[in-house]
Amino acid sequence: MVSCMILRHPTITNLTKCKMLRFLFHEVNFEIHVVKQDTVVIYVWNIQQTDLWQAAVMVAVTDIEVGYGRGFGKREARKKAEQVLRKWRNTPISTEEEGYSGNFGT
Repeated sequence: MVSCMILRHPTITNLTKCKMLRFLFHEVNFEIHVVKQDTVVIYVWNIQQTDLWQAAVMVAVTDIEVGYGRGFGKREARKKAEQVLRKWRNTPISTEEEGYSGNFGT
């Protein structure tokens, strides 16, 4: 199986994203592609699903948008990663805490 991760961030350089990915997957076979000014794709072979999830979480906590997926080929894995990335980008971020309306009784 091949795994795919797509990292997107408008201000973090692709070089930085590539270095992060090399650090995360230095022990396995991988292939990195810079596809846009703000987007990097990595394909990784023969890793466990949990390793992919762990890497995705480690990237996501840095506020980099991340999509991930697995498939029998690169095309299938990338398609699944793109679907996850689309969900990430369409999720509204709430700036209000639950129960807090922004005014203090005024």
